[in-house]
Amino acid sequence: AADASRWLERARKVAEAHGFFSVECQACLGLGEQAMEEGRHKEGEDLLRNALAAVPLSEHDGINHWEIPVLNSLINALFETDAIEELEPLVLRHREAAKAKSAREGRLSVTELRSLFFSARLHEARGRP
Repeated sequence: AADASRWLERARKVAEAHGFFSVECQACLGLGEQAMEEGRHKEGEDLLRNALAAVPLSEHDGINHWEIPVLNSLINALFETDAIEELEPLVLRHREAAKAKSAREGRLSVTELRSLFFSARLHEARGRP
């Protein structure tokens, strides 16, 4: 894990310095997930938010391949730390990204089912039926 962290941090620094937003997004995603697994929740959430900020800048051919993975990790992290107020716009964004993915693939994507799970989980956390 320490070796992975060092390489991800190096990749992040190079990416930030040279505007390689896709690499920055991936590095922050990996570092954020690792921090969450190690119980460093504040650091993990901040890194995942940074990854999400890089998402719009890392599109390729009008498709963003990192939006859904980053949202998955950030939403799970925020549920873990009970940051319910921050979740609603992210869950809605995940839902829209998932529907777009299903439309591109011409079939129901498992990501779309996950977005419904996130919606249900959010409503449950807020005490809604």
